[in-house]
Amino acid sequence: MTSHTDTKALGLAFLQAFWDGDMERGYKLCAPDAKWRFQKTLHMPQEVPVREAVQWLTDKLVASFDPNSGYSVQFGNAIGEGDEAAIEYSASGKTRSGEIYTNTYLVRFTVRNGQIVSIRPYFDTHLVSKVLYDLG
Repeated sequence: MTSHTDTKALGLAFLQAFWDGDMERGYKLCAPDAKWRFQKTLHMPQEVPVREAVQWLTDKLVASFDPNSGYSVQFGNAIGEGDEAAIEYSASGKTRSGEIYTNTYLVRFTVRNGQIVSIRPYFDTHLVSKVLYDLG
């Protein structure tokens, strides 16, 4: 079993790598068969390999931010118990269309043998569809 401190640290390190655009660093924290579970409203297969999920998120959602303005991420509470962690954070930024996007996220991680095996984010998909990328 992974300690709750290690579990939280792995989850935070993965999210930091994602928002820094350094996914090679993030992928090293994941088991080779790690899965990402999408919410049904994202019109994606519900569970996909982490690399496939990150590629889709980068291409469709992160790319919607204005490259000249970028975005900011503020990490909040992080808790861990055994092999599970939950991390809250918010992301905000200006989109390519000039709108301001601010959303709050909760991401659940499962860690086994010191590697992330499952990532399950929860956030306002309606806001994503309205401001970043039309999910309909």
